[in-house]
Amino acid sequence: MGEIKKRICHLKGNPREIGIVRGRLLGESLEENISHYIEGRPQHQEDLDQVQLQSEALPFLHRLPLRFQEELEGLAEGAGVPLQRIAEWIAVEQCVHDSCSGFISVIGGHAWVGRNNDFRVPDAWGYVTIREVNNRIPTISFGMEGDVFTGTGINQEHLWIHSQFLPAYDSPRFSKAHLPGYVILMEALETCSTIRDVENLLESIDRDGGVILFIVDGKTNEFALFECSCRNYSRLEPVRGSLIGTNHSRSTKPADISESSAQRLDRLTELVGRNDWEGIITPGDLITILADDRVEQRDGNYITVESAVACPGEKFIWYTLGGYPAASRGNWSRIEWPW
Repeated sequence: MGEIKKRICHLKGNPREIGIVRGRLLGESLEENISHYIEGRPQHQEDLDQVQLQSEALPFLHRLPLRFQEELEGLAEGAGVPLQRIAEWIAVEQCVHDSCSGFISVIGGHAWVGRNNDFRVPDAWGYVTIREVNNRIPTISFGMEGDVFTGTGINQEHLWIHSQFLPAYDSPRFSKAHLPGYVILMEALETCSTIRDVENLLESIDRDGGVILFIVDGKTNEFALFECSCRNYSRLEPVRGSLIGTNHSRSTKPADISESSAQRLDRLTELVGRNDWEGIITPGDLITILADDRVEQRDGNYITVESAVACPGEKFIWYTLGGYPAASRGNWSRIEWPW
C-alpha cells in the first residue's frame, strides 16, 4: 500500500512553487526518468533527430503559456536539472506518435468512460498528480512521474478529458496561436467547466497535430468526442448512448487507417455494443473490455501503459498505478476524490 501511495502527489500553490516542490521531491530521479524515457520513446533511435530535438526544445518551451513555463522552470530548479533537459522531455512528444482506445457509455443514467493509453516505456507510467494552482480549477492528471502535461485528467468541476492520437493532414495557421494537444488538454482542465468551454478553447487556438478528445461533463452526464485536425474539428454526439474511438477519424473519410486502429475500433464497437448495461454493472465489467486481447496492446512495439475507468458524475475513478499491460495486469486502484 505504501508503494501505491508514493505514486500519488498532491500539490498546491502558484505554478513556480508547485514546480519547485515537485522537483525537490523527485531530485536526481527526474534526470534518470527523463533519460530513460527519451531513450525508449521512439520505436528506433534513428526515428528521433537528437540534434533537432536539442536545438528546438527550449524555443518550444518558451512558446508555451506562461503558466506552464513557470512550473517547468520551477521543476528544473527544484530537481537541479537543466531547463534544457526538461524542455527536451516535453518536446520529444512532437517527434513520435502513439495509439490509444477509449469509449464512453451511459450506465444507470451516468456517463462512464474507459480508456487505454498505448505508449512505449511502460515502466515510466502509472502516476497521479493532484494540482491546485492558484486562480485555476484544481485537477487530477494521470501519466508519468513529474509530468506537467497529461493525456488523461479530470477537474474539480467533474469535467473529464482524455486524448488519443489522430493523424492530421493540415498544418496550423501562422496567424493563429497553436499548441500541442497535450498542452491544450491541461489548459482546458484548468480553465473549463463545461464541454462548451472546451469547444470555445478549440475555436480560439490551433493544434500542432491531430488529436481526438473524449469529454464527459459529470455535472450533467453530457459527453462528446472531438476529432481535431490542426485547424478544424468535428464534434461527434453519442450513438445509442455510447461513443467509441481509436486513432482514425469517423467524421471524415481518412486518407489511410492503420490496421491496428481499425481492428481495435471494430472490437470495441462489438464489446460495448453488445452490452445493454442491465443489472448491476461494476468497474470490473468495463475493465474486462479494456483488457480484451483485441483491444489492449501487447505486441512489444506499443503496449498499454496505463488504463482508467471513471464515472465523473459520481466521483468514481479507477486507475492503474503501475503494472503492464495495464488493463489486464496493472495495479488497479480506486483514486479517492480529493475535494
